[in-house]
Amino acid sequence: EHRVRRADGSAGWTFSRAIPVLDGNGEIVEWFGTATDVTARKRAEALRVAQGRILELAIQDTSLEDTLDALVRTVEAQSSPGMKASILLLDPDGIHLRHGAAPSLPEAYNKAIHGIEIGPGVGSCGTAAHRKEPVHVSDIAYDPLWGDFRELALSHHLAACWSTPILSGRGEVLGTFAIYYPEPREPTRDDMELVEFVTRSASLAIEHKQAERALPESEGRLR
Repeated sequence: EHRVRRADGSAGWTFSRAIPVLDGNGEIVEWFGTATDVTARKRAEALRVAQGRILELAIQDTSLEDTLDALVRTVEAQSSPGMKASILLLDPDGIHLRHGAAPSLPEAYNKAIHGIEIGPGVGSCGTAAHRKEPVHVSDIAYDPLWGDFRELALSHHLAACWSTPILSGRGEVLGTFAIYYPEPREPTRDDMELVEFVTRSASLAIEHKQAERALPESEGRLR
């Protein structure tokens, strides 16, 4: 098994096997072999391991920020070159999104969108949180949802962004998960699999930390 880079620049895994073909003198005259794409299996294995690690972090004393940071780094490592991801958390006021984790996005960009108010036409994340449904923007330069943030995104070489709300078990918005690319593009099946993995894992981690914080308050009220 070995890593390969496809013609489109994306990374994958191949399982190769080969046998030599010998002539009458026992010399190798050619090789006969096969190469099987095992990227899906390798990714599934990596994500199973990663999910276990993320859940382990969530139930330990690890901060929510560090847990989400590890989650984002994991998904970036399993994605196409150039992909950057972020998690924004819905503020307790239910109106604003604040920084959760975005280790690969420019710090200036993270600061600029920290605290944005959700609503229609507020980029991909603000709109996704408002609608409670995924928002896919394949070309930020021309999409009306990015009217107020277009120059900010393009100045940091962010050309495409699709965002998915992170929902609690009760269907309440906890935050958003966004994927950015430096060129206009549509989400692929691999991207959607990663989105499902992140939103599910992030929801569990966020709800667990919220329950931890709420417990002392509940005990205090009971006392």
